Amino acid sequence: MRSHRIAVASGKGGTGKTTVAVSLALTLEGLPTDVQFIDCDVEEPDAALFLKPAIENTTDVTIPIPVVDSERCTGCGRCVEACQFNALTIVSGKVLGFKNLCHGCGGCAFVCPENAIEETPNRIGTIESGAAGDMTFMSGRLDIGEPKATPLVRALKAAARPDVLTVLDAPPGTGCPVVETVKDCDFCLLVTEPTPFGLYDLDLAVSVLEVLGIPSGIVINRDDGSSRIIDDYASAKGIPVLMRLPLRREIAGPLSRGIPLVAADAAWAREFRGLVEKVEGAL
Repeated sequence: MRSHRIAVASGKGGTGKTTVAVSLALTLEGLPTDVQFIDCDVEEPDAALFLKPAIENTTDVTIPIPVVDSERCTGCGRCVEACQFNALTIVSGKVLGFKNLCHGCGGCAFVCPENAIEETPNRIGTIESGAAGDMTFMSGRLDIGEPKATPLVRALKAAARPDVLTVLDAPPGTGCPVVETVKDCDFCLLVTEPTPFGLYDLDLAVSVLEVLGIPSGIVINRDDGSSRIIDDYASAKGIPVLMRLPLRREIAGPLSRGIPLVAADAAWAREFRGLVEKVEGAL
């Protein structure tokens, strides 16, 4: 499994995605290979609550924002036409920019015939890096009020080592930050719940992975044995159910105190070793 990238994702929040990602990474840490954990849920990063890393470096992440020189600008409007995100407009012959809509693509500066547009860095968040035991730890943190998580996820992955076994804790949902997280992974674990809402969001996540061509397996969390709604779906789609986490107080208790499952109970350490073997067999 050396240098493989394994994402842990879910179609919705609150399914136990980080619970699974953390215990998976801690289990992989016992293998004779380097392991890194990347928390890509940059709007609500919480893996550090379980892994308790020692953060050694914090780096700002910026995207380039256009600044228009009003003396050189002729108001021709080519920059406005080029912007696919409606981040520029013309009012009374002057170009106005909306930085919260800008994706930093540089297209406006490229097409400006008067070279009246320069780009200035605009911070959107930070990357924290360090170590959790023998594991490399990285996490992104989007600044409050910033609407675009995808560039931060992209920068976070670019800063990671490409040559080690990596677990990526994806954001919830199926939006652009999730696609950015999983798009070049070798395998994706989808964590879900055996409810109609869980099934609906799981189906959305599976659809994304099918488009990207990424193989997947399912982890059913809070499984009380009363419903086969996820099992029937998985069987119909040909996706294996690789693990079940039962709805039990003895599981929720340690997690509420920031204790990973594999550290709280030796039985779950064995279960996650079995999960690792199943994922390895699928790679």
